Amino acid sequence: MALQRWSPFFRDFVSLRDAVDRLFEESFVNADRLFSWTGVAARTMPLEMYETPEEIVVRALVPGVAPEKLDVSYQQGVLTLRAQTETPPSHDDWIWHFREFGYGEMIRSISLPKAVDADRAQATFENGILTLRLPKAEHEKPKQIKVTPVAQIAGGTK
Repeated sequence: MALQRWSPFFRDFVSLRDAVDRLFEESFVNADRLFSWTGVAARTMPLEMYETPEEIVVRALVPGVAPEKLDVSYQQGVLTLRAQTETPPSHDDWIWHFREFGYGEMIRSISLPKAVDADRAQATFENGILTLRLPKAEHEKPKQIKVTPVAQIAGGTK
């Protein structure tokens, strides 16, 4: 949020940007307010992504998802993760007091900051966390350039 100086002349006016920011924060950012058209809280897939000189690592939090229900694809710089959970059967004699678990499909697509070699990618799944190790494409990796003293290039000494 931007720091604004108080002015009696502008106290009743809100900038368009501030109004849009407030609308976005109140309507979309708060997870407890995210609802799909069915009225059920929308599923989210929290991610972490970091980069090393050799690879990009993406970690996705997918609790309750079986490894065979995970699908990972990479195309033209975009990584797409899909996860599917099944709604457990309920019984007519159950009385629900809370029902906050989300079921169904979660999809998350992100643009990667560098090109990767998808053929060498590795995916592991442990304790509800999917970890993708995406080696950078060779042209994206940092290159060392050897510095040679001018005297050695000229073949003589000074």
